[in-house]
Amino acid sequence: MMKKIKDSIIVIGESITEYYYFNSLKDDYRQINIKPTYPKHSTGLDYLEQEIDKAVDAGYSLIICVVDMDNKKDGKEKSEYEKFKQRLEGVHTIKKYDYKYEIRFIENERCLEIFFLFYYAYTSRCFQSQPELLAELNKHCDYDKTEKFFKKNPLHQYFEKSGGDFKNALKYAAKSMREKEETGRDYTYSQMKDLFDTLGIKE
Repeated sequence: MMKKIKDSIIVIGESITEYYYFNSLKDDYRQINIKPTYPKHSTGLDYLEQEIDKAVDAGYSLIICVVDMDNKKDGKEKSEYEKFKQRLEGVHTIKKYDYKYEIRFIENERCLEIFFLFYYAYTSRCFQSQPELLAELNKHCDYDKTEKFFKKNPLHQYFEKSGGDFKNALKYAAKSMREKEETGRDYTYSQMKDLFDTLGIKE
């Protein structure tokens, strides 16, 4: 039986990075009503669809999928993602339960670490790989993309304690999307500002 959870939000990420990041925000932003998921096995579109189905069954009213775009930029992966997004994004109705829910996609290119970099500085540079982006982030902090590091260092607090600023990250994410729309570029952008607007957190 579907359980309706009124006006509740679940954030589904493709990797453990999203899980640990959103959990780290809860201490400073207690008004955030989210439940990040923890990928235990497979990741990618199959994992996202499984978690979306679970969230629908649980009765969440808003299901937000945070996705990395570095493996969806061309070829078969790009085509599959575009079809997946087109099929699922938007408002859906289950008449049997008189239940509506919405699915949104929040994209980061190359990956969520671009938003982490925006804590410190703005860039529109095209990163050719995730390691190249991580190297740029590590000019500002000693970030390590491992679960051991995530468990020891709550990410949001770590970035701010090492000189980053969440408000800058929001501002620069918004700037990246404006430039993307103005120039048509398909790299170095983050839609995280849209996500936090939805959660009621402003610049």
